[in-house]
Amino acid sequence: MRRELPRAISIVYRRLPSPPQIFSGVLRELTDDFVIIQSRLSVSHPRRLLNTVIADTGYWAVWFVFRGKWFDVGKFFDASGKWLGYYCDIIEPLTRLIRGSRTSVISDLFLDIWITPHNDCYVLDEDEFESAIRSRSVTKSVAEKARSQLQLLIKKIEQGDFPPSQVREIELLPASEYDRVFNLTAGN
Repeated sequence: MRRELPRAISIVYRRLPSPPQIFSGVLRELTDDFVIIQSRLSVSHPRRLLNTVIADTGYWAVWFVFRGKWFDVGKFFDASGKWLGYYCDIIEPLTRLIRGSRTSVISDLFLDIWITPHNDCYVLDEDEFESAIRSRSVTKSVAEKARSQLQLLIKKIEQGDFPPSQVREIELLPASEYDRVFNLTAGN
């Protein structure tokens, strides 16, 4: 029996070679092809790009994780709910999206793309990606696929075909609704 949505969920996220980390969120939608999870960010230090903070503790993300795709994408908002842009992680594809009250392990392959509201895109963390290849945390074949996916996404961004429309159209749950759902279902 499927549990009612929205509900609390744990996001299992791994950046090789480190062990998985667990983040909290609210599962907003679950289909055979993707999940939508809203989360309040908690970061060790603000992430800046072009003198703008794009991620900080208390900021929001609505994440789309797709079955069989080499990426996830989050629509990012500041603490007041102002839309900032999109953050796309290159990841190992998932064959199963949810396992009970957790996501399957999302393995980040380091390469990221930030897409501004004006559709400018910036590739992030290339140095970490190259370091992961040198240390063999990422195999050469996976690295080639990750680079290929990155280039494909950049092309789609430049053509105005990425992120998908459902990502562009999503809005935040109000903080009060997020907190109500999270507190109501977190123990279940």
